[in-house]
Amino acid sequence: MEKEIIDTSIIDPNLASYEQFFDHGWCKHVFGLVESSPLRAAVDTLMHAWRSTDGAHRLPWLAVEQLKQFAVGVNKPSASYPPTFVEALVQTLSDKLINCVPELNFKQRLALGRAIGRLKEETLQARKAADSQITIDVEGYWKSLIDKSEFDFCILGVQSINYGSLFFAYEDFLANTIRTKDPDYRSKNNPIKGAFAKHFGASLTDYCWNDAEVDLAKLVRHTLAHNGGILGTDLDKYKVRFVDATGMTSVLLQGDRFNVVNGKIQITPCNTRYLFGVLKDRVTRIVEELA
Repeated sequence: MEKEIIDTSIIDPNLASYEQFFDHGWCKHVFGLVESSPLRAAVDTLMHAWRSTDGAHRLPWLAVEQLKQFAVGVNKPSASYPPTFVEALVQTLSDKLINCVPELNFKQRLALGRAIGRLKEETLQARKAADSQITIDVEGYWKSLIDKSEFDFCILGVQSINYGSLFFAYEDFLANTIRTKDPDYRSKNNPIKGAFAKHFGASLTDYCWNDAEVDLAKLVRHTLAHNGGILGTDLDKYKVRFVDATGMTSVLLQGDRFNVVNGKIQITPCNTRYLFGVLKDRVTRIVEELA
């Protein structure tokens, strides 16, 4: 049987790229603004969706971090007792020795106390030294993962889903915002562009829906969801934002630009992070103007 041919995947090889992008401080600020506003439910739904997307984005980083924590715990010497245990042991040992040997004079008791004190310090220092010698080759482990094609495809798939998820949640937020004025609103019968402008004006609509950054994200989302990620003519007006990375060993990692391999858009973490920043700014303006 002929071997199945799968397009080469392109991923960001930097582990730090998969760290958190969700802004918890901003989230708290927005919730404060809508606390007694009709927008509260719309914001609550949006934040839940975006935090979930951030969680999926972080999975590669979390997997490596959890392995590191587990490895450190497993490799700690069994004699590496916690400081509280050492303190209790020293106190008990001191009391028992002094009480069991009542004929000790003052100098002998003092010397015994100093000896026990040294034992305590040596035990604690040994614990610190043992902990400092535990090292995990995080970068080596990460490299071993991304050298496996199936892991690469997992990352590529999750990032594509995350990009779409961010935009779908934003689109739903706009629809829910319209519902604060029209509870029966359905975007299928009345597109967001017209309905949002009707209730909230052209200026806010232009920034939050018609703006080039939002329009580009909308078209990329559509391509990922309905056209297998294939770069189509509908994106010709944004062609400067796409880079042909076919056959390249290193890829462009700029959030506002997309790598394309064999005609297919490859979403990297910086694209997802960049989109979050774009949409976050729009949500902020909506909340500040309407809450």
